[in-house]
Amino acid sequence: MTTYYDIHCHIFNKDVIIRRLVNVVQSLLAIKDLVDKDVTSAELKFKIDGINRTLEEVTQESSEDVFEALDKVYRGNVVTTPLMFDLTYADDNDDDENQNKRYRKRIKRVFWLLSVALPFIKRRVNRKIKSDELAEAFDKIKDNVKKFEDSFARKSDEEVEIFDNANYAQQIADLEYLAEKYETIKPFFSIDPRREYKGSVNLVDKLKEKIVADDGKFTGVKLYAPAGFSPTDPVLMGTSNSTGIYALCQEHNIPITVHNSNGGFACLSSVLKVRGDVLLNGNIVKPKKPLVFDERFFSRKVHKAIAERAKKLNHPQLWELVMKKFPNLTINFAHFGGSTQIMDYINYNFPDEQKRVDEEEFEDAIMSLSDKNKAIIRKAYTLNRRKRILRDDLTIAERAEVWNALYRTGFIDNWAKAIFDIIKNPKYPNAYTDLSCFSEGTIIESPDSQDLIFSIRETLSTFKNSFFDKLSDYEKSKILYGSDYYLTQFFGPSMEQYFSDFKLAFGDDFETIASINPKKFLNL
Repeated sequence: MTTYYDIHCHIFNKDVIIRRLVNVVQSLLAIKDLVDKDVTSAELKFKIDGINRTLEEVTQESSEDVFEALDKVYRGNVVTTPLMFDLTYADDNDDDENQNKRYRKRIKRVFWLLSVALPFIKRRVNRKIKSDELAEAFDKIKDNVKKFEDSFARKSDEEVEIFDNANYAQQIADLEYLAEKYETIKPFFSIDPRREYKGSVNLVDKLKEKIVADDGKFTGVKLYAPAGFSPTDPVLMGTSNSTGIYALCQEHNIPITVHNSNGGFACLSSVLKVRGDVLLNGNIVKPKKPLVFDERFFSRKVHKAIAERAKKLNHPQLWELVMKKFPNLTINFAHFGGSTQIMDYINYNFPDEQKRVDEEEFEDAIMSLSDKNKAIIRKAYTLNRRKRILRDDLTIAERAEVWNALYRTGFIDNWAKAIFDIIKNPKYPNAYTDLSCFSEGTIIESPDSQDLIFSIRETLSTFKNSFFDKLSDYEKSKILYGSDYYLTQFFGPSMEQYFSDFKLAFGDDFETIASINPKKFLNL
């Protein structure tokens, strides 16, 4: 029997899930958007029930309980690489004093945001669809969140349900215990360079202890730059006086997984001191003063706040600086930019803001292009009252040509395209991407039970047929399977459905992305 690998998953227990309550906010806001569309009561209830199912499944007493829930789906036939999440400095404004008080205040603000969002969205739903079942489903979310809040209120500032060292240490202890007990668990150790600055920990020595040493229980490294640091931080890149994390990993063939999408989680800070490069206004710079973010994290625009932090701290352009210095680094750019970015890339979807553009801005953007590319772009737009308006009758071939030309101008910023350009480059033989947290799908009736299910199979099949099948063997060897369990389940299918949809959509090629390629990535 073929052994598969889930190259991207999480088995956090209840002591970590409190940080992910922001995902509940995001899921509720997505439900609000659904209300404005042609959606049935049954579909809405399915989405609401999904939030409750995920909350109940992941709020386990131990990480082993969470792993066992995942392993019920995989039936012991899948090797998992659970990723740590070091969020100790996620609210870092270079002010350690009263650190946990600030965390407590901000987490309480999440509870407040939920207390505002729940009744607001419940009223919106009720105005369109009056249903006792929907009302009960919303009340159940409220009860589940209340359990968190009651637990949080009883915790002291030193205990583990805040972004603190106790939680960091607990994750290490849990994953080392599980790696010792289960042959199918190969955990990745989380690195945040600020731990060296603020925690006085030599992170290179720490990795030697946890991975390189004969008794090391960890297999790889996890980096999450949007939590508040640059991919080119000196601790990672090294200096003239010290070896960095990347050099150590390259020397010992240690695989690294880096979060690389414009969604997910990000630092809570509004002001952030960064050591290393950031992307500002399309330019890579080393900031001489702390970054000030435009969007507040704790707001109804949390998705915009996350996207802003991701772009400035974690854009693929920043990671290419890393690859140029360490071309043989074994690295996985997780999420392939995100499933929405992936589908925008392979379908050549144009952002709304590029469908109608000011004439002067338009001409400035294409100024540096060749005459041929200028002609391609101009032909795709009509001019009306000093506005360039994208034609709506472009063929697929024309869309592809125009989309790629606009990408070169910077008018289109697509992470999937940027990541693919890195991993297909023969200069970077050990660069990969994974398809974890693929959540572009639809609610359909199960052919077997007629129950509603959220399926990603059709979208995955489009990805497979329109993109993957057209790749060279070398390019195919750079794609990995990952689930992002359990975070995916806040937004998409059940874990059972996710795994099934991947196997059905990829067919025989599932072995390529879930067995052959991951073995190379893990240096097995």
